[in-house]
Amino acid sequence: MDVSYSVRGGVSFRNMINRLLIRTRVMQVAYAHYHREQQKLTQAEQELKQSFVRTHDLYLFLLRLIPSLTELHAYRLELRRRKHLATARDLNPNTRLADNALSAQIHNTADLEAWYNAFPLNWQAEEGLLRHLLERIERSELFESYMNAEETNWESDKQFWVDAFHSIIASDLDLAEYLEQQSIYWDDELTATEKIECEEHPAWDQIEEAVEEARQAQQYAAHPLELGAVEIVKDFVVKSLRRATAEDDFSSHLLPLFKDEDDEAFASHLLRQLLLKHTELTELIETHISESWDKERLADLDVLIMSMCIVEFLHFPGIPTHVSINEYVELAKAYSTPKSSSFINGVLDAVARSLKESGRIIKA
Repeated sequence: MDVSYSVRGGVSFRNMINRLLIRTRVMQVAYAHYHREQQKLTQAEQELKQSFVRTHDLYLFLLRLIPSLTELHAYRLELRRRKHLATARDLNPNTRLADNALSAQIHNTADLEAWYNAFPLNWQAEEGLLRHLLERIERSELFESYMNAEETNWESDKQFWVDAFHSIIASDLDLAEYLEQQSIYWDDELTATEKIECEEHPAWDQIEEAVEEARQAQQYAAHPLELGAVEIVKDFVVKSLRRATAEDDFSSHLLPLFKDEDDEAFASHLLRQLLLKHTELTELIETHISESWDKERLADLDVLIMSMCIVEFLHFPGIPTHVSINEYVELAKAYSTPKSSSFINGVLDAVARSLKESGRIIKA
């Protein structure tokens, strides 16, 4: 599995599900909706809501990974201390990581523990993955430097886990594969399926068959995206860790699902208008495509991305047209073909001008 990661800056920290994630999730749910026969609008809306909940679950689950790794480290120290031929080092181990203050604070967060105890997945059941991650950490220069420092305090304890999560955990391939296996809302299979769809236009079941054949032949490559939900969640985990303080309970740094009702309403309205007015939106797009362009070869995802942007033009007067265009051009860069972003930018710019000239929208 070929995977590259990066941390995206400039993301709002006030809530877990921000506009970037909303647009990504709406795009994914709508894309699946169009390729499933006889799916009802209510089903798509429920799937969107569920995707947001599961995205928030992933955020909490990854935060809870830190105490789980710390507990495993402490357990292994205790096993070494109790072994028959224990060395002096085994009997008197360095407990700096076992006593890490940030890890203890996260573990003692009542709301997080209550959620974790009710969640169907738990890190203790993934002992092999935990051992793998812990061994990677313990072999790192970061670990050696932390354990051999002359003294530690709250800030050094916090910085250790910030750096370990960012540089070791977030980029781990085994963890990425585990997350991909656990939930359809945690991976970005659209990355693979859309590339096939754009080039060959097969049926939905043919896409799934092609991906499965590639997996079996070990030719499947997943590329977690900077705009992908999993990567954004990892970014939020790092930001939550960085904001932790010795004085505050960690619960004060846990992000809620939505900042307010406006974001939740934005998601619902965007999806509903997108699905209800699919034909109208597609026709509007086609009127602004050059006659030299073969409309039959227009990628479904490109149409979807442009349709979402036009819904924002028409139904969200508080969002300037250039902001919407920029957001969807970025989605196209991440999810569609290399040439799609410039094509989408040109079409959307033409649509925006037309809507303004006809008086259908009045905004910047």
